[in-house]
Amino acid sequence: MTTFDSSLMTPEQFLLHLWQQNQGAISRTLLACEADPAARQDLKQDVFLALHQSVSRLQEAQNPRAYLFRIVHNVTVDHIARAQRFKWQPLEDDIHHVMLQECPSAEVDERQQNQQLMNAVRRLSPANRQVILLAMEDLDAPEIADILQVSHGAVRVRLNRAKIELMELMQHDR
Repeated sequence: MTTFDSSLMTPEQFLLHLWQQNQGAISRTLLACEADPAARQDLKQDVFLALHQSVSRLQEAQNPRAYLFRIVHNVTVDHIARAQRFKWQPLEDDIHHVMLQECPSAEVDERQQNQQLMNAVRRLSPANRQVILLAMEDLDAPEIADILQVSHGAVRVRLNRAKIELMELMQHDR
């Protein structure tokens, strides 16, 4: 990620730049938290709104990317808590099966592996899911600790537990 001088930007320019730089990582995080495309789009809008409301704090933060992921974390935690409270049931997505039927076999295998990984990540406990998603976005332990507001040691322990749980889920699916 390139560095930039946020003091030379308006808050709107800064937010747009930060969003563009991290949009892929945000989308992957939301994909792992929400299977339903419509709900995921709503969640993405909620994240953007929360970022917009916090743009001045984001612009002043020592590590804006870490602060951005803290906001994403808080929005997704609220979403998961609401979903558990209301026991929403996602609709089955038959489109994945249709798409897989039209792909060459190598692409099918890769898509199936990616789908299996995403399904396993979605089944991780919320704490393990969050730490593994942040690690998958190449955030280091100090950044993850800052985002989750825990110690570096706690991050290392959670990462280890998350990897073990993820491996167990992946083995169970085979």
